[in-house]
Amino acid sequence: MEELMGEWVIIKNDEIVEHNKYVKIILELAEKYDEEEVVISKIPSARYCFY
Repeated sequence: MEELMGEWVIIKNDEIVEHNKYVKIILELAEKYDEEEVVISKIPSARYCFY
């Protein structure tokens, strides 16, 4: 999962089906999936701490 740090992902059935570092591209890719079946999320980066 380290290679996906900081990237946006589309998750379907508890599996990552798409990933990209640009949210615009992820939103375009998400259009081919049923919105009730997927979740869009971002994998946090371990390099940065916000608290």
